[in-house]
Amino acid sequence: MERWFSRITMFWMLFLGEVQSQDWTKCSTGCTCDGNKMSVTCNGLKNVPNDIQKDAKKLDLKYNSLSKLDPTAFHGLNKLTNLDLQWNKLQALPVGVFDHLVSLDKLVLNQNQLKSLPPKIFDSLTKLTWLNLERNKLQSLPNGVFHNLPLLKELHLNNNQLRRVPEGVFDKLTQLGTLYLNDNQLKSLPDGVFDKLSQLQKLYLHENQLRSVPDKAFEKLSKLETITLYANDWDCESCDILYLSQWIRVNAEKVKNFLTGQNDLPDPDGVTCQGTMESVNKITKENTFQAGCPTTTQQMATSPASTTTTETMTVREKQTKPRMKIFQEELFSKASIFFCQVIFTQHVSLVVIHILAEIPLLHIVCVVRKP
Repeated sequence: MERWFSRITMFWMLFLGEVQSQDWTKCSTGCTCDGNKMSVTCNGLKNVPNDIQKDAKKLDLKYNSLSKLDPTAFHGLNKLTNLDLQWNKLQALPVGVFDHLVSLDKLVLNQNQLKSLPPKIFDSLTKLTWLNLERNKLQSLPNGVFHNLPLLKELHLNNNQLRRVPEGVFDKLTQLGTLYLNDNQLKSLPDGVFDKLSQLQKLYLHENQLRSVPDKAFEKLSKLETITLYANDWDCESCDILYLSQWIRVNAEKVKNFLTGQNDLPDPDGVTCQGTMESVNKITKENTFQAGCPTTTQQMATSPASTTTTETMTVREKQTKPRMKIFQEELFSKASIFFCQVIFTQHVSLVVIHILAEIPLLHIVCVVRKP
C-alpha cells in the first residue's frame, strides 16, 4: 500500500512538472519565457499580452511602446514579485490595475509620461519594498497614496514636476530607508513631513526651489547618513533660514553634493544662498540678523538743514533686501555725493538715490542748501 501511494505521488509530481514545462514553452508573441526563473520578458509591444503565465514571478515590459494599460492587464498574476514598466509611454494608470499583485516586491514605473496617480493605486501592494516613479510628469501626489506600503524601503520621486507634497504623505512609510525628492519644483515642505521616517538613511532634496525648511524638519531622522540640499533657492535674508543653517553646521558630515564628483565626501559649504555664493551654514543670527528677527518699525530721516523726508521701513524688509543691492546703493551714494559736490560748489545736504528694481537705471537728485 505504501509503495503504491509513493508511485502515485511520483506520477503526479512528474505530471505536474511536465504540465508546467509545457506551459512555459508556450510563450506570448513578442515575449521570451524562462521556466527556471519563472520570468517573462517582452519587447516591441503596444499592449500587454493576456496570456502571461499565471505563476510568473517576474514580468519585464521595459523598452516597449505601451501608451496605456487595460485595467485587467495584470489580473490573476498573484505570484508576481517583480514588474518592470520603465521606458514606456504610459500617461495614466487605470484604477485597480495593480489590485491582483498581492505578492509584488518591486514596481518600476520610471521614464514614462505619468501626470497623476489614482488615490488608491498602490493599496493592494502591501508587500512592496521598492517603488520607482522617477522621470515622469507628476505635478502632485494624492493624499494617502503611500499609506498601504508599510514595507517600502526605497521610493524614487525625483525628476518630476512636483510643486508640493501633501502633509503626512510619508507617515506610514516607517521602514523607508531611501527617499528621492530631488529635481522637482518644490518650494516648501509641510511641517513634520519626515517625522515618521525613523529608518531613513538617505534623503535627496537637491535641485528644487526650496527657500527654507520647517523648524525641526530633520530632528526625527536619527539614522540619517546622507542628505543633499544644494541647488535650491535658500533665502538667507529671512530668519527662516536659521534652523537649516544651524542643522548643517551640526550635521556637516551628512551633507553631500553630487556635483563635486565625490558623492561620499561631505560638502556642507556647497549649500549656498540664493543669488550669492555664500554658504548657508555661515548664516547666523549674530552676523546676519543683528537687528533681530521680530518685525519692528523704525524711522529714518534726513538732516534737519534740508527738506525732511521720513521713510518707514521694517527690520524684516531690511533683512529681505538682497545684500548685493544694499552694497550697490552704498557705493552709488558715496559716488553721487562726490558728483554733486563737483557739479555744485555749495555744500550738499542730501543726495537721494533711487534704483529702479530690475532696471539698471540710477536717478540722482542733489539737494543744495541756499547761501
